[in-house]
Amino acid sequence: MLLHLMTLGLDWTWRRRLLARVQFPEARRVLDLACGTGLVTFDLCHSAKGRTMVVGLDPSKHMLQAAIRKKRILGRETSAEFLRATGEFLPFRAQTFEYVTVGLALRNFGDRSSVLSESNGVLISGGWFLSVDFVLPEGALLQRLYLFHIFHVLPALGRLVSTSWHRTLVYLANSIRLSTRPDEIRRELLACNFRRASFEKITLGIVALVGGEK
Repeated sequence: MLLHLMTLGLDWTWRRRLLARVQFPEARRVLDLACGTGLVTFDLCHSAKGRTMVVGLDPSKHMLQAAIRKKRILGRETSAEFLRATGEFLPFRAQTFEYVTVGLALRNFGDRSSVLSESNGVLISGGWFLSVDFVLPEGALLQRLYLFHIFHVLPALGRLVSTSWHRTLVYLANSIRLSTRPDEIRRELLACNFRRASFEKITLGIVALVGGEK
């Protein structure tokens, strides 16, 4: 809910861009890294219409508990499975998944190179790594306006709701300020033996969709 309010509902548009790159029903197994409460994971299940095994992975016990509660509410409408683990050390056999996805979270990994390398290992040949995430927009004026918005406007609004919302929004702002440029992530994908690596900027360049094929 916080993300949806903060982005004025645009988070669904960004997730839809990622989902459009996943080819169903050819995708039989999909791994969603840093799944949190399962936003992308459940979107993947809905798009797959029960024809794909979707695994959501996250290191946070509390996030996964929330995702599992959602799954119980949805009941038979979802086939998602959830696992507590980190993207830097994936507990799967080589060549298990057709897709590995990350929704608005790639910048939060401590060792992105390990995440990309591990993702390459669990993907089948021809499988895809796809990430949609916040980035800093280009252009000095736009960047200054954006930083003012995320560091001052959003936290101030969050404080009106609760101290927890304020802290979360301050953390988000700092993570975006330190985010890696999408062209650099593209180079990292190539360095981890991905091919056809590319990126697409969305919504005035504040979000980027980055992908690479094994």
